[in-house]
Amino acid sequence: MKRKLVLLTAAMLITSIPVLSACSDKDKGAEPVTTGAANKEANINKTGMPIAKEPVQLKGLVSKYELVKDWNEHKGLKNYEAKSNVIIKWDTVPQNAFDERRNLMFASNDLPDFVMRANLSPQLITSYAAAGQIIPLDPLIEAGYAPNLAALMKENDGIRKSITSADGHIYSLPNISEADGRISSSWINKKWLDKLGLQMPTTTDEFYKVLKAFKEQDPNGNGKADEVPISGYKEGNKNYGDQFIKSFYGSWGFGANSGIIAPFMDVDNGGKVRYIATDNTFKDMITFFNKLWQEGLIDKEILSQDMKQEIAKVDDERVGYVAKGNNNLWMGKNRNNYVQNPLLKGIDGKVYWTGISPKVRDLGSFVITSKNPNPAATLRWGDYFLSEEGTAMARLGIEGVTYTIGSDGFYKLKDEFAKNPNGLTVDEALSEYTIFQGGGIPQRVTQKVDQSAAVLPEMIANKDVIRPNLVPDAKLMIPTFTEKENIELSSYATDIEAYADENIVKFITGAKPLSEWDKYVSTLNKMQLDKYLAIYQAAYDRWNQK
Repeated sequence: MKRKLVLLTAAMLITSIPVLSACSDKDKGAEPVTTGAANKEANINKTGMPIAKEPVQLKGLVSKYELVKDWNEHKGLKNYEAKSNVIIKWDTVPQNAFDERRNLMFASNDLPDFVMRANLSPQLITSYAAAGQIIPLDPLIEAGYAPNLAALMKENDGIRKSITSADGHIYSLPNISEADGRISSSWINKKWLDKLGLQMPTTTDEFYKVLKAFKEQDPNGNGKADEVPISGYKEGNKNYGDQFIKSFYGSWGFGANSGIIAPFMDVDNGGKVRYIATDNTFKDMITFFNKLWQEGLIDKEILSQDMKQEIAKVDDERVGYVAKGNNNLWMGKNRNNYVQNPLLKGIDGKVYWTGISPKVRDLGSFVITSKNPNPAATLRWGDYFLSEEGTAMARLGIEGVTYTIGSDGFYKLKDEFAKNPNGLTVDEALSEYTIFQGGGIPQRVTQKVDQSAAVLPEMIANKDVIRPNLVPDAKLMIPTFTEKENIELSSYATDIEAYADENIVKFITGAKPLSEWDKYVSTLNKMQLDKYLAIYQAAYDRWNQK
């Protein structure tokens, strides 16, 4: 919540700077902000390489991930420079200092030509666009200077809708993931099921019986009652009370029409945004988890321990079920004991697996500023990363040097990088050739180019268990807000989300009795929950009208 307030403060500061007028509708701001546009655009090839017939010089600001080598001397980027004829002088800022530096540059209007790994929230994109400091890309896209993004939007209109701001313009290139890495998993101990002669559970009632058996029948065989049927760990600064129950939302019918669009929020069958943490069915789900907690079926350290502590329990063969990650390689030496469980039904009717992210991620990964003298060349340079070849360059390096392409079309790292003889990790070995480390770049990740553990054959097989139950991509929305809505949201979101988070945890753990549910709902309603939801409803309605 503190992050939202910091971003809002930065946005309000920016709007006080006397810069170019904001575009208020789709027609205004239709021309790229540049001088001599016709001559400069004539120098740019709309497809193929080189991008520029004569060299183009640009200044870029980038958030530098610690493992990636200096962007000005980077072998992969130098290779791209030679191929594209676009020469970039990089201002590289360490990732942990980048947000502050970027905010100050926008506040002072001392801007580069473009920003890569910009880490811009939808709120900041809206603010910088309203201040006229970043330019709309859609006129350039329509003019043919982003052939890869244009093709992706034509193929999947959900991509266009996701990257279009509330004013109808596109301001940033996205990170698009079509690989299995965007699907989260939960893992049940198949070794324990087999040892106890138990069937794989398919309903929450069956799941409860399995957890009871895990606790009471000594499946690890050490003669001690040390098994923890459900375990997990706390991720960083995430404090939402739904952290260890969100993988069950679809089991109770939530998220089927939109995915989970914000903490404790989805869209119902009638197209209405709802706060599920006040829904009676959600209360039924919380009652179920309260029962598990009271009977000792949930690890009492689940809300406080870190990943290392969780791995230690898995290594000691003490864990029956955990819902974390898109693969199980993190689970240590006993990871092969665990498989993806089927979607558990907690209600009658249709249920979905809601643990899937939209294809569009990192909306604010690449923006062009109003100071840019050659936006057409800049957009073509950034759009390259949305091609298969460009994504391979960003993630795998240089063909023939760091990777090869098999007869099946799949990309494969050379052994010296995949299994470095000097003991380097893959990320370390590739650090002179790739820029994907740390995320936040425009790219299109497919199964062919993704080298993550999520696309190992055994992981794909695990995903196949839940693939038929995934929320359809077309329904996964990313809400975007107007400048006014962003300011209004900051008035409601912090208190509402903190109150719901705190109380959901208390209900599950028994620190607050479920007899106080109605009082909890009443308090949320008094916190102007209706106005909070109305803003999201407006965003959802715009989504459907785009």
